[in-house]
Amino acid sequence: MGRISSTPLAAFRGIIKTYFDSVVRLFPHEAEEWGLPGCSERLGANTPEVYREWNGIQRELLVRLERLPPHAFSGDEWLDRRCLLAHLRTGIFNSETRATWRTNPQHHTDTAFNVILLPILRHRGTRAKLESTLRVRLAALPEFLAAGLDCVRLPVPLWRDLTVESCGGAAAFFNGLKTEYPGINAALFDGAVRAFDRFAAGLSRKKAGAVDGYSVGREAFEFLIRERTGLDWTLPEAEASGLALVEQLEGELAREARKFGKKPANELLAEARAQWTPAGPLLGEYQRVTEEVRRRFVEKDLMTMPPGERLRVVAVPEFLSNSFPTAAYHQPPPFSKEQTGIFWVNDLSLKASSAEEALAEQRQHFGMTLTCAHEAYPGHHLQFVVQNRHPSRIRRIFAHAIFYEGWTLWCEKMCLDHGIADDPYAKLGQIHDALWRAHRIVIDCGLHSGGLSLKGARKRLQEGVGFTAGRAQGDINWYTNAPTVPMSYLLGRLELERVYAAKQRLGWTVKQFNDWALGFGAVPWRWVEMAND
Repeated sequence: MGRISSTPLAAFRGIIKTYFDSVVRLFPHEAEEWGLPGCSERLGANTPEVYREWNGIQRELLVRLERLPPHAFSGDEWLDRRCLLAHLRTGIFNSETRATWRTNPQHHTDTAFNVILLPILRHRGTRAKLESTLRVRLAALPEFLAAGLDCVRLPVPLWRDLTVESCGGAAAFFNGLKTEYPGINAALFDGAVRAFDRFAAGLSRKKAGAVDGYSVGREAFEFLIRERTGLDWTLPEAEASGLALVEQLEGELAREARKFGKKPANELLAEARAQWTPAGPLLGEYQRVTEEVRRRFVEKDLMTMPPGERLRVVAVPEFLSNSFPTAAYHQPPPFSKEQTGIFWVNDLSLKASSAEEALAEQRQHFGMTLTCAHEAYPGHHLQFVVQNRHPSRIRRIFAHAIFYEGWTLWCEKMCLDHGIADDPYAKLGQIHDALWRAHRIVIDCGLHSGGLSLKGARKRLQEGVGFTAGRAQGDINWYTNAPTVPMSYLLGRLELERVYAAKQRLGWTVKQFNDWALGFGAVPWRWVEMAND
């Protein structure tokens, strides 16, 4: 590839500028959460006109971008261009072809929750600034949700039912905020609760769409495989890969289980969980283990920790405890100078009515070392704080799961490969979780080709990895709204292993590889290789 000329590069920079300017104008709440300077705390409009305008902007930018000759770009500019193409193409697919703002009411309620929740989680600036933001957004929520309800047409039944259910939790959420922020007029919180109630009631009266309306079909799924993972695979090829990985990992799991006797892996892991008790308060244990995992990765010289990064390991506030999993990571804004991540610990044992119930809740956190490696160091936290320092503005907002979720599973594997996880059952748990991700590949393909029903998908997780019906259904619910993301976890780890094997043959150390890998941001490996040919 030759040197890029000034004309295509200038045109490309103009496209990027128009993209960011349009986000700031149409979706100021999203731009503010990115940490872009000068953004207001207001909410954008939530009307069909806004979504149609945004779709038109994306289409116009895509036309301009596709008219730039690919051979005029090389290296980082080529990779930026390829990723922005994918970003615009999938954006148009979601807003026009799939029209999730019409068929998935969660699009509107999730945004309405997040515009309140995210400023609280990040708590940037002073409490006075935070309360000012909350007042502005709470006042705007009723109109925002009413406009969103007007957008919805023929909602997918599963998504409609999930939305009604989540609206039912609005009262607990906003009443908790009312207690937490007494300086804000209580009427604003009460108005938000009523707005969610009205949304749920109006949604329940809407005529529903097709039961399998979440399925995108083979052609669209293969388009998303190309644009989100970088893999040039057909749907049958992806499904065949998933089935082969299930068989392979079942064999690995059985061999590892035999080291402990004749019991199956699920039973061994259940017994290990039932015998585990944290050495102290759960939050303190997470803080200790997170620091210990970080220290051991540094001592073993497996990657470079960037200067200035910070991680807070904190308890989920009580009023949010029903909205969080056992543990979760919240990344710093990509354009914020302060790169402080938050590792949330949801200790439901504190609300237990008996010592026995409390211990059962604590034991849900079994396998803490791998959780800390996945969410914190060197998993999501390290990956995102490095990405947020990338000199390319556009690279900071790319979020291809085949990299960022593949990276976290790679980090878990490093814990085993380098002796950082010393629990005797750690490898068994790691293989079991990899098997779960292999089943995700098969389910992802099946749900979106129409070859697998929700019931069939649930049965696969129950029988394949021992999930309860409730846990299996909860997992599957988000698969329906994120085609190709579920398959990206394990496929992403395999991509990292493939690229590392090639670098290892050249004499690279693990640290050299990890530092190099993180430097690209969350983009597909196949495109990284094409950009560096």
